Amino acid sequence: MKKYIFILLALLLAVSCNDNKFLEETTYEDDTEGFFKTQKSIEIALASAYAEVQYMVFGNQRGGSEHNWMLNGLGLDTFAMTNSNQHFSNWSTLTPESGYARHYGEYMYKLTNRANIVVDMIDEHDEIEYVSEDVKKNLRAEAVFLRSWAFRVIAGMFGQGVYQDHMTQEARYDYEMMSREEIWEKLAADFEYCEANLPATPRLMGTVTKAAAAHMLSEIYLCLGEFNKAEQAATRVINGTDGDYQLMMTRFGNRADQAVDRYGNSLAAPQGAYWDLFRSSMKTDGSQASDSNPNDPANKEAIWVAQLDYTTSADDWPLGGSGDSWFRTHFPVLEAVWSPYIPQGGKNGTRKGTDGKTYYVFTADATCFPAGVDVPGAGAPAAGVEEAVGRKTAWPLATNIDSIAVKGVATNNNGIQLGLYASEWMVRPAGDILGSYWNDPNDFRGSEVMIQRDYFTPSGKRWSEVKKEVQRRVDEGIYEVTAADTVNITPRYWKFSDDKHIINAANGRCFYDTDWYMIRIAETYLLRAEARLAQNNKAGAADDINVLRRRAGAKDCSASEVNIDYILDERARELFGEEHRWITLSRLSCNPKATYVTECYPVQDVTNSNTLYARTRKYGYGYENDATEGRRETYTDALGNTRHIPNIKPYNYVLPIPAQIIQSNKDRKIEQNPGY
Repeated sequence: MKKYIFILLALLLAVSCNDNKFLEETTYEDDTEGFFKTQKSIEIALASAYAEVQYMVFGNQRGGSEHNWMLNGLGLDTFAMTNSNQHFSNWSTLTPESGYARHYGEYMYKLTNRANIVVDMIDEHDEIEYVSEDVKKNLRAEAVFLRSWAFRVIAGMFGQGVYQDHMTQEARYDYEMMSREEIWEKLAADFEYCEANLPATPRLMGTVTKAAAAHMLSEIYLCLGEFNKAEQAATRVINGTDGDYQLMMTRFGNRADQAVDRYGNSLAAPQGAYWDLFRSSMKTDGSQASDSNPNDPANKEAIWVAQLDYTTSADDWPLGGSGDSWFRTHFPVLEAVWSPYIPQGGKNGTRKGTDGKTYYVFTADATCFPAGVDVPGAGAPAAGVEEAVGRKTAWPLATNIDSIAVKGVATNNNGIQLGLYASEWMVRPAGDILGSYWNDPNDFRGSEVMIQRDYFTPSGKRWSEVKKEVQRRVDEGIYEVTAADTVNITPRYWKFSDDKHIINAANGRCFYDTDWYMIRIAETYLLRAEARLAQNNKAGAADDINVLRRRAGAKDCSASEVNIDYILDERARELFGEEHRWITLSRLSCNPKATYVTECYPVQDVTNSNTLYARTRKYGYGYENDATEGRRETYTDALGNTRHIPNIKPYNYVLPIPAQIIQSNKDRKIEQNPGY
């Protein structure tokens, strides 16, 4: 019998006439024999496991924390931290004592145990009555999936781990680590079981299905070098064998009736269907739907979506998405973490030139809506800027403006600090002389509709125009740009944001409440493209890639263009901020089964180079304002500027094993990952 023992003080004096009873401890046993009696109890235990997944997506974003974004590739080749001296911006600080590494280690192992409790209870309690034998198999397969997903993260981020397929019942100090290859072998069997036993449609919103298992199986087969099996698994998702999932090509959801975005850009299908994928619960008319677009019944692209229950409790805290965390989710602040950086202040945005004239510089009340746009609650730009008269500022002077332009609301009435920067390769438009992920100017995913690189200034001009004029005046000595002036801004990503928000009537706060994709079928196409590349079927790989590119309005790629770099670039274009980039790049590093990467990355070791290391050095954020001598290598770019290279090391393709894990396993030595 497995027991969970809670020792409580008897708090009520009325239970006995003897006052001494108040001081006695009473032991109540709530054990697996007593609790797991019904199908509902199994479902409750599964909900606890799903809550851990939700926490890793939503729960630690309070205050702009970057923990949740490690899995998505924090510090690698697509986005970075805003602080230049944190682990994934200054890699020399990433050590076994890192709280970031410990965070993922602790919560992933916690998830495996929660899932294993469900597996064991189903196996041990034959007396539980289920609606049907199929339902019993479905529930068990859900638990195995969640366990295996967690071990997939452990293997991908740490390169080794303790694989367990039963719940932990007692303290142990002699765990034996498995290599990631050994774990992948276990996961292949697990996900095969899940695909065979999960339902084709979700039991509840947010639960996993056959297609989710087949998608994961395709990735694991790629890790193991089973390329034909990887292609077949992906095909079962794409061709409908494992459920009705397909790329969205028509408009759908809460904003499907909106023909253009707020700046007049067309949202016509099929490109507009991509925009629809990321809309919140707010409708075009400002009313609120029952859910966000990732959960819309018409959305056939969503295979697995992490749920956030925005409904607030009596103390004004959201009820869902917190998991068993050391603090609850306060408010969904995904939007705020990605909010653009556009500062205010600085002498009302004006400078006196040598010619005696007053010039507007992009500072105070920096962004405005276009002329004639009247957003309720928006204020006027700074006084004294004559050219801005009649315009509305897009920076909210109050938090309950329906079209927040430059910040998201977190735990109080103010916006939180920007948490993440996209790499310049992600930001630069197609054709930029310094390089860009965008290889077609017509690609909707990289357009101003999805990445708002430019803003209206109070003059009505775009910032890109104003910046050129500012630079000209600086170059000609008309005035000096001071520290208070803004010469760069960060974009607004409409993938992580919306222009219509829930307004909490009780406190006036605005919120962005979209749920978040764990798996989209778009990624399944790219897994199959990779499997085909690995089998030297470049034409087939190009066919899969072009399904996504045609939806985005981009030109087709040719078979001759396809290599691992092209696929990784396309993953960035389609799945920026969604895919588990750390897993993707790490499994393609130092893996002898990934023979197809050597065309682009011939060296694969922990000392000299590997895929994750090389791509981060080439495409990662450079922290050009960090003048710390010797911290980063430098190079000269195409414009003659001295630039920085991220100071990542080859061994950083996996995280360090947390010191607490090594120290607590006192009866069997755990070897630290090389380099740490």
